[in-house]
Amino acid sequence: MDTLQAVHAGDAGVGASHEDNTGTRPRPAYLEKGDVFRTLGLPDELTIGLDAMALTTNKSLQGFREIPPGAHFLWIQQPGSVSRCGCWFISGSEGLLRIKEWDKYNEMLGEPADQSEDARSQSDRVESLYPTLKPYMLHDHRSKSWAPLDNKDPLWARSPGSLWGVLTSAITPRALARITRKQNVQEYIIDSTDGAHSGTNNGLNFLFAQDLRDLQVLDQGSLKDRVADTSGRIRTLLTTAAGDDKTNNGLTERDIVAELQLTFLTGTHLSNSACLEQWWNLVLKIVLRAYDLAASHPRLVADLLTVLYAQLFYTEHYVASSSSSSQQPEVHPDAADGDVDDDHRGGKKKRHGPSSDRAIFQYKPLYRGKLRQALAEYKRRLANLAALPDHEAVGQAFEELEAWLWRKGWDLRGESGDSTRAAAIVGGGFLPADSEDEEDEQPVVVELDEEGREVGLLSFRD
Repeated sequence: MDTLQAVHAGDAGVGASHEDNTGTRPRPAYLEKGDVFRTLGLPDELTIGLDAMALTTNKSLQGFREIPPGAHFLWIQQPGSVSRCGCWFISGSEGLLRIKEWDKYNEMLGEPADQSEDARSQSDRVESLYPTLKPYMLHDHRSKSWAPLDNKDPLWARSPGSLWGVLTSAITPRALARITRKQNVQEYIIDSTDGAHSGTNNGLNFLFAQDLRDLQVLDQGSLKDRVADTSGRIRTLLTTAAGDDKTNNGLTERDIVAELQLTFLTGTHLSNSACLEQWWNLVLKIVLRAYDLAASHPRLVADLLTVLYAQLFYTEHYVASSSSSSQQPEVHPDAADGDVDDDHRGGKKKRHGPSSDRAIFQYKPLYRGKLRQALAEYKRRLANLAALPDHEAVGQAFEELEAWLWRKGWDLRGESGDSTRAAAIVGGGFLPADSEDEEDEQPVVVELDEEGREVGLLSFRD
């Protein structure tokens, strides 16, 4: 969809109610606290979310205030509607006034229908309404009373604001422009039905489109072909980008991370099938197949693993189950422990990994089992890099993810088996989604430390 226009208080002349001696209106004081996102004409009853917070309204919401710098995502759903719309926007160091109006016929946000009102009048109106706007609630100073779910989790997982920062760290105006194929874009409206660019539409411009089709063909070949390492594909893409800016717009490592982030959040909050499919493709066919990438791009691999961990953590603790009518994330995470069954031998609950009733797992349930098997094979391959220099960050990122999954009930050790079985797993011939919980599997008895890591293994941090 087309980009939207934000009102910059300084450039557009939007300011306080009085002019200074030069005749120039100063910036309004309320913008010193961050962006204002003004919403016009919203229905009284709807579910609206901004980043990792969401609320259900019983009267028309006037908008949000004090939005800090960074990437943000606002989304809306009406009761009973199967479609959602959202708006990505990038806030800078200076606050902006953003004004959008609800189109009740198309059920989406857009530019105000009446744009005859000048910027000064718009600012004066917002100034009078400012106290009624919903304050942004993910600031660190607002989260001091929020207790971390588990003190074994990394620091970024213990604060909603810090978690959102990891989830959107690479989404910049430049990355948004590349994905949306728009120039000078600071905002972008998208809905549940928007798809990928195919040459006949103006959809999202995803990376590795051709590679994913190639890998699908490889999955149908011999077992040897099925273990194809995608590290070379990623390196070639980055090398070509560095040498030919016109062809690839100077693609960098951050672009790969940004696409993993944007597809996850858009797919999760809007149930956008194109984004969900691309996210799973990136995870299963590109990221977790790039076994040797850590040798040449350790920082990229560490970032991708950290983002994947944050995404799974967000899915588990901030996104409601698919049985919920709204499926919105909460300001405070719930205490979900993953899928649980009664353990009749001990009368306790047995956890079976991250909850399967979340949006990303409900999209294609078989992918959940594929994810576990792909992570197990990735762990086996990553162990060969333990002796290489400058890879501590990679090892730490995977260790933290693995330890969290272990606490949720997924043990990645011994999953990949011999090389033949590993080939079938990695190449797409995965075990069924529920196979990881079969009782006839023979466990390997090992000693674990308090964080779920096997005692005696070589650590990247040793």
